[in-house]
Amino acid sequence: PEKPVVLDGSHKGPAAVFIGDSITWNWDREGVGHPSFFKSNNYVSKGISGDKTTGMLDRFQQDVIDLDPYCVVIEGGTNDIAAFTSENILGRIKKMAEMARKAHIDVIVGSVPPSNSFPKLPDFRPEDRIIELNGMIKEWAAGEGIPYADYYSVLVDEEKGLKKAYQRDTVHPNATGYTAMEGVIGPILKKVLSPHIK
Repeated sequence: PEKPVVLDGSHKGPAAVFIGDSITWNWDREGVGHPSFFKSNNYVSKGISGDKTTGMLDRFQQDVIDLDPYCVVIEGGTNDIAAFTSENILGRIKKMAEMARKAHIDVIVGSVPPSNSFPKLPDFRPEDRIIELNGMIKEWAAGEGIPYADYYSVLVDEEKGLKKAYQRDTVHPNATGYTAMEGVIGPILKKVLSPHIK
């Protein structure tokens, strides 16, 4: 196994905090995701099932800033799609990024994973809204020099949904899906954390 990375001590907290909804929460659950991905890399999951970016913003101080991590991975939007405009959602992501930067915490922002149906909202079609929101997040992140973790591209099928091989249901990745996501976020985190490695 790889030796654990030793960081320079410029922050008191973990290497990274992942803040999000059930997609983040499940990632750190035994038998569903990969708790070892978090444990072995000194990452902390602050995912809450059903959370929207409104809730993430409300708890950002307590769940991210107060922990003083080197980096935060912001991953939200799935639960917002049916309730808010893309501008609304992006506005809250921007506020979280601003709070992190003021606290000298590096920011990575993740795309919303693909989905073409929500089990709880059978008449709602989320796929084009997800594409629109991701486009806006990506463009904003590029303008701000914030790394963008494009989970969407590796998880999407030809019907704008979550690939069958990667899903627990049409919204949530399975363990194989999380492996694919780790292939996206792992190298980005390595690069962002590299200036802090002893």
